[in-house]
Amino acid sequence: MSLHKNHLIKLTCFLAIAISLGACGYQPLHGKRKTAQNIAMSQALSTVWIDEIEDREGQLLHNELLALFNTKGRPRNPKYRLAVYYSESSAGLGIGKDEFATRTNLIVNAKFNLTGNNKLSGTSQSVVSYNILTSPTGTEFARRDARLRAIKQVATDIHRRIAVHLLNAKPEEDK
Repeated sequence: MSLHKNHLIKLTCFLAIAISLGACGYQPLHGKRKTAQNIAMSQALSTVWIDEIEDREGQLLHNELLALFNTKGRPRNPKYRLAVYYSESSAGLGIGKDEFATRTNLIVNAKFNLTGNNKLSGTSQSVVSYNILTSPTGTEFARRDARLRAIKQVATDIHRRIAVHLLNAKPEEDK
């Protein structure tokens, strides 16, 4: 009997939380519903022109940003311009008996500046780790994989921050 009562209490709490979230206006940023707000945000994000970023790593970040912002190709009449400045560094973590690092943190920084009607600037950072192996080839592949993971995290963070910024922008600013 108490087992049934526990399930009933849990169900009641779950329903109360679900109703509260719906009543407060909560909605996912990238919801699948075709609401006017989601369509407007998608259209606003697709009008962001992404400037080229220097170096090979910058090209990788640029391509990730293009995939997130411009899913249908470059905008013909961009309303916003996104400039990104990429930098990375590394720091040895695990030190072995021979006093050489056995693990490294790769730190990727991207300063971004959105210009247009709604200006936004900021810095996004990702820290990922990889092992330093006895094989130089293995270490290089581990470093490349870590770099790609960090670049994807930074691109997703920049996209999310700009999406939230444009979503919260006042309508008169967006004209």
